[in-house]
Amino acid sequence: MRLRLHVVVVSVLALGMVNALGAFASSQPGQVTVQVQRDLSVSGTVHVRFRPTVALPAGGYYYAVIVLKPYKGYTRTAPPPCAVSSDMQKTAYGYPHPGQAVSLRLTRTASRQHRWCRGGTYVGAIYAVPNPPPCQGKYPCSSEYSEASPCWEAERGHRVCGVVAHPLPHAYPAGLPTPLEKATRIIGYFHVTF
Repeated sequence: MRLRLHVVVVSVLALGMVNALGAFASSQPGQVTVQVQRDLSVSGTVHVRFRPTVALPAGGYYYAVIVLKPYKGYTRTAPPPCAVSSDMQKTAYGYPHPGQAVSLRLTRTASRQHRWCRGGTYVGAIYAVPNPPPCQGKYPCSSEYSEASPCWEAERGHRVCGVVAHPLPHAYPAGLPTPLEKATRIIGYFHVTF
């Protein structure tokens, strides 16, 4: 099945906030244009795609995260019954291949309704990590920030273990998470509305 994608580009404000209303590219070096699938389903997976503009060192990888923007009528102590973010424990890693786009899949975190928030807008970012994943092919992961994380096949030949950020059910509306890997940087922003 071929997914139809559309381009969503946003800029970064001076304070580091995501301007999800913008539709223009950032002038920062290394920033990427992110394509988000057009036909979204509150019960489905979100697919994003981008073309890296700066090469990563060998073993480096990319991942994406989305979090729900403040949602009318809900608070940190009374979150919505739908998914407040992508699942930080099952984050898809993407590896660069010369001349090819990187495709990433975002699955929703657990929620009472087992779906994304209908009518909700999620802000997202593409993260670039300039080193190999902290834990590859063994469980439990011995890395200090990836303990007891599941292992999975990221792509053929790349088995990884670990999480990219601490999964906090009360993270809404704190915004995009701070990566656990200190060398990580954000190279693109996007938004998704269901």
